[in-house]
Parts: sequence; structure tokens; C-alpha cells
Amino acid sequence: VCQLFGKHNLFNTNHSQWIRKDKDKLRHWASAYRDAQTLKERKSISETYGVRWSSLWLLEYWDPTRMLVIDSMHCILEGLVRFQCREVLRLDASKRQVSPKGFKYAFDWQWALYDPEIAIHVEISPKHIPQVAKIQDALCWAIEGEQSLSLDELWTRLDGNVSGALQFVAWSLELSPLLNNIHPDISSLYVERAKRKSKRSVDVQFPTGKPPSQKNHFIALLLNWRLMQPRDASKFVVETGRPEVLTYIRQVIQKTTTPAWLNSVPKDFGDPKAGTLKADEWRTLSTVYLPIALITLWGDTDGSAPPEDDSEAAYLLKALDHTMALFQAT
Repeated sequence: VCQLFGKHNLFNTNHSQWIRKDKDKLRHWASAYRDAQTLKERKSISETYGVRWSSLWLLEYWDPTRMLVIDSMHCILEGLVRFQCREVLRLDASKRQVSPKGFKYAFDWQWALYDPEIAIHVEISPKHIPQVAKIQDALCWAIEGEQSLSLDELWTRLDGNVSGALQFVAWSLELSPLLNNIHPDISSLYVERAKRKSKRSVDVQFPTGKPPSQKNHFIALLLNWRLMQPRDASKFVVETGRPEVLTYIRQVIQKTTTPAWLNSVPKDFGDPKAGTLKADEWRTLSTVYLPIALITLWGDTDGSAPPEDDSEAAYLLKALDHTMALFQAT
């Protein structure tokens, strides 16, 4: 059990940061959760310390950091196997590639949903809450390459939202409370747009070092963060997630003859209509159908193993080896 918090740390594999929690502190906050008088207090404790009350805390020797066992259903099948297939290999037809506005996506992000009980310092009226998701979506659009938009165009789109929504997104990303270390392209754009907007000639300077207080300040912070993320879509749609790969996997599912005792899986695997897969279906996929499909697709080149070089075939072979190593754990 580690001390990492937030969805942005969900897939942090840096083991040096996996620090064991203090069981005495866990007991203290679990008791505080039990004794809390309001739902808001309990939610705050759960969100901050990751603990709720359990009758197991009545046992003096109870230490969840040493006595909890993560079961294979949630950890491996519905956790790692699902993540490997959906997020790493991109075997998911529902994965977005182009926005409704026609811009390609450059990356995905584990965005936080707006919750007024958590973000108590940010006020957004109910009618403007949907703007949070629109801002988050726009920040994932490509800003270089084909079907992209410029920083100036992205600024304009963000500028169409209320300040509170922009402030929440910046807060959820844990961005700096001061306008420091802003990329020159962003500070220059800030000045250029301010001069364009002004009807008279004024000397405009970027407010370096000051806390953000206006809409354009929060936009500058968000665009500065955006420049630290992938800029084009070239690596977002990986070779493993091409439509023909999913098509072949579905053919394998439909044509493979299996014993009657083996549970079935959706023949339209990867399609939103297939619904949410259960742990047993992930087990069958990862031990039967996907090994057959992926090995014949990526592990065989005219009867020989793909070369170990920088070619696409070699890349797919590495993806196959990594995937099979994980599937062996099921």
C-alpha cells in the first residue's frame, strides 16, 4: 500500500515512490470516518486519506498494509489484463481518435470530474459545469500535424468558457498557484492577444510570478501544461490498435472450436455494444482467444519469428512478448 494520491498517479510504476502507509494513522482516520457527523466529512476523509471504517479495525492487531490480499479477479483480470488490452494495445473500437470538431486527439488523460464538495474554493453555476468536460476534451486535441489546431486557436476555444471552469481544470491538474516558468510561446501569445483585443496602444506585459486571477491567466497555465504533453497524434493511435487487428480477433473468436465447458465471450469484442466484460470473460480471452490471434498476427512472419530490429514487425513482437508475459499470470 503506497501513499500516492489522485488519478494521475493511478499507473505510477516508480517503485521508489511506493511508501508503506502508517497503520496507526490509518486507524486514526478510519475511526474519524466512523465518528464523522456528516456525509461531507466522510467523503473528505475518504478522498484525502483513502480509508473508511471497517469492523476489522476492532482487532488490535489489524494491519491492512500487511494483511490485505489483492484478488486475481479485480487486480489481474479486471485490472491489469483489461488495461493492457484496452489502454496499451488499444483493442477498443470506442477509443476516440478524432474529436467531434474534426481535430485528432494527441493523448488521453485521467481527468477529474467536477465535485463542488471537493473543489470548495471554485464556484461554477450548474449550467456551466458541462464546460469542464469541454475544456478537458479540447486540451487533448493535437496542436501539431494533420487535423490539428494552433495554440492561438486553442486559446480562442478555451476563452469561450467561464473562468470558474478553467480554474477548476487548472486546480485538478495541480498546476502552480503562481504564473512562473511559463513557456515563451505562451507568454508571447498572451501579450499578442491582449494587444489585439485592446482598442488603444498599451504596453502589455505577462504577469510573471503573480497568482492567476483572470480568465486569460488560467488559460495561460493550461496551455503551458498542454505544451508538456504529446503535441501530435502520431503516437496516439498505435499499430496494435488498428481496426484490422480487432477484426481478426473477432474472426478468431467466431471460428475457434472450443469445448462446451469453456465459457463464451462477446463475438463483437472491442465494440461498445459488447458491454462491460466480466472477469471470467477476460480470463477466457487472455488464455485462449487473444494468444491465438496475437501470436498468429504478430509472432509469425512467413513461418519465421519477426526480426529484432527497429521495424514495425519487431515492435509488434515486443508488444506480443510483453502481453503474453502478463497473460501467463492469469
